[in-house]
Amino acid sequence: MITVINAATSFDLVDLGVIRAAMGIVDNSEDEALSGYLTRASDVIARHCRRVFALETVTEQFRFDECRDTLILSRYPIVEVTSITEGGNGNTVSPSDYEIEHGMGMIGRLSRDRSAWWSAGRIVVTYSAGYDLPRDTPPALQQACIQLVKSYYMSSDRDPMLRSESLTDVSASSYFAGRDDMHLPPDVQSLLKQFRKMK
Repeated sequence: MITVINAATSFDLVDLGVIRAAMGIVDNSEDEALSGYLTRASDVIARHCRRVFALETVTEQFRFDECRDTLILSRYPIVEVTSITEGGNGNTVSPSDYEIEHGMGMIGRLSRDRSAWWSAGRIVVTYSAGYDLPRDTPPALQQACIQLVKSYYMSSDRDPMLRSESLTDVSASSYFAGRDDMHLPPDVQSLLKQFRKMK
């Protein structure tokens, strides 16, 4: 269970100016449309990756029925761990008694500098995680968003489900079938593989 303490104000993965430059648009005449595509693309990417990319401070609660060697947090990369409490009495765990794998969002328990186990029961972690968007968006994630915005922009005047169309004496059209990938272009899916969280 996660409770957001300090919420992000924007979830857009790329600055609008970067989108303009990537598309060769030299003025702000299309900003309204581009902004809509950017927000949509950022949301689709986050849902596809099953992640919240924006930097937020959250409290995450675990209830284990057995001891664990590692806490796997829902949000990452971890920027800072504010506090960890363990057990029914909410005993505070000293920072010297755990180690953080920032990039993977994992926290290991220590005892006298040796690996230990997190106890069964209730554990509460308050931490900040994510990227300071759009400034710190990883390049591959930024490129995926730019390409998806371009795709939305280029297909704005046609049926988005239309895959191909042949105009001869007898016209023929083929359409995308519904899939879990939200119809993301293959190049975008490829860029997002490294960011997608497993179920």
